[in-house]
Amino acid sequence: MRVLIAYRSKYGTTAACARILGQRIRAEAVVVDLARQPWPDAHEFDVVLIGGSIYGAKIQREVTTFCHRQREELLSRKVGLFLCSMYQGEQAQAELRGAYPEWLSAHAFANRLFGGELHRDRLTLWDRFSLLGNPRWSQEVLLMDAAAIESMAAAVNALIHVA
Repeated sequence: MRVLIAYRSKYGTTAACARILGQRIRAEAVVVDLARQPWPDAHEFDVVLIGGSIYGAKIQREVTTFCHRQREELLSRKVGLFLCSMYQGEQAQAELRGAYPEWLSAHAFANRLFGGELHRDRLTLWDRFSLLGNPRWSQEVLLMDAAAIESMAAAVNALIHVA
């Protein structure tokens, strides 16, 4: 069984989560940054995991474009979705529901929130400016959810035993 983990990361948190996820899957896992590597065809994989993060209330354009261009193949594969978000609870769930096209969310066998991290020293000037006045984001925030990553890996590994 082959697993594709296709993601887009702006500051590195989603990339780190994708790498950890790939290491936890007990099958061949190919981890691809949608902004930096050629896009693989989903038809080459049995399972496709797609991840990104929210900026300006939207997931990255590369993730959305990948989903739409690969629609037919994704609908014929096992698909899991993950999102890195600085929010928790209902707000994070709402971001996850709104991040991916409805047709893909309805098809997915797993949806997970992997938490997020804020490293102020990595932010662009514009992103730093947009956080001014928000005391919640005045310092480093480390909310990566290792249990959610393990849960996604376990869901994929369960598919391997069924196949």
